Amino acid sequence: MNDPTIERALWLVVIALLVIGIIILELVRRKQYKVSKRSYQAQKEKIAYLEEKLKEREVQKNNPPKVNKPKVAEVQEEVSAFQSSRLQAMSSNKMLEVEDNDDLEDLTIASTHNIGKKKEMHPKELLEDTIESVKNSLPDNVSIVTQIGGAPKVTVNQNLFTKSLGALIRCSAKTIKGNGKVTLSLYASMGEAQISISDNGQGWGYKGQNPDELKALEMAKKILESQSASFEMNTQEDKGTEMVITIRNE
Repeated sequence: MNDPTIERALWLVVIALLVIGIIILELVRRKQYKVSKRSYQAQKEKIAYLEEKLKEREVQKNNPPKVNKPKVAEVQEEVSAFQSSRLQAMSSNKMLEVEDNDDLEDLTIASTHNIGKKKEMHPKELLEDTIESVKNSLPDNVSIVTQIGGAPKVTVNQNLFTKSLGALIRCSAKTIKGNGKVTLSLYASMGEAQISISDNGQGWGYKGQNPDELKALEMAKKILESQSASFEMNTQEDKGTEMVITIRNE
């Protein structure tokens, strides 16, 4: 005969396993629901943004406004409010498409989702990866010059840093009219790694500059500062711009 005590114990174990399984399934279901809800909400935001931009395009097509191009300082507040991915309304065929190579959109997604983790690496590797990612997206009239010196290792989120530096390089290249160059320098200052991005363009904030480039600048600056880096910029009209990113040791 079976021992009643052992039989009861086995039943209790089976019941406990069933309860645990039900709890795990419920937790998985709730997690999937939250993920689906966030994705659905993001899609709603994009659709609403697209509809609004399409209406603006139709109004501007009928009544083209006179727009004063903003300076760098004037777009900081707009960048802080920019939460949804930037999308372009194509009114010619009434279709909505994502704009290619959109640094502002990429930076917004990167800063929102914070993809990647911090790791220790040599800043030379960081700069080389950035150059590799941007070299094919620069205009034919712009070349890249590198000046790489010694610098201490840094602890950064490589994904966020590469996207931010790449956006700054591309935007600098767009300020250049005619043949020009973007110079990337790496060196050490006061025991900290410094990366310099300089160009011989028209200077940031020049008349007619695309406001989205200024927004991308501010977004990249905020991301870099969130990664324990400081950002300084010196720009002169018709002479060029230099941006210096100092990565603090932590």
